[in-house]
Amino acid sequence: MEIRELSRQECTAILQRRRVGRLACCSRDRPYVVPLYFAYSDRSLYAFSMVGQKIEWLRQNPFATVLVEEDEDRAWRSVIVNGSYEELPDRIGHKVTLPLRSNPD
Repeated sequence: MEIRELSRQECTAILQRRRVGRLACCSRDRPYVVPLYFAYSDRSLYAFSMVGQKIEWLRQNPFATVLVEEDEDRAWRSVIVNGSYEELPDRIGHKVTLPLRSNPD
């Protein structure tokens, strides 16, 4: 088994192929993780959501992480996107965007 870091191009390809990830956010030192259906475009993730716990928490603390995984041909890969929540008003609900940025770590 080979363990290696994926290139930005490989990460982008996975984000373009996949539609489901796990959104992690935090409020008052409590983590919260939920499935997220998303689209990737222009170095950002876009998602539609009705107002609920994740939107309330993201409004309080906009820092979030999305984990996207794929397992094809017995080759497991994962992409972790760190970013910040930005709300784009919509008539029915709200959209979540997480710009793909380099980690400062």
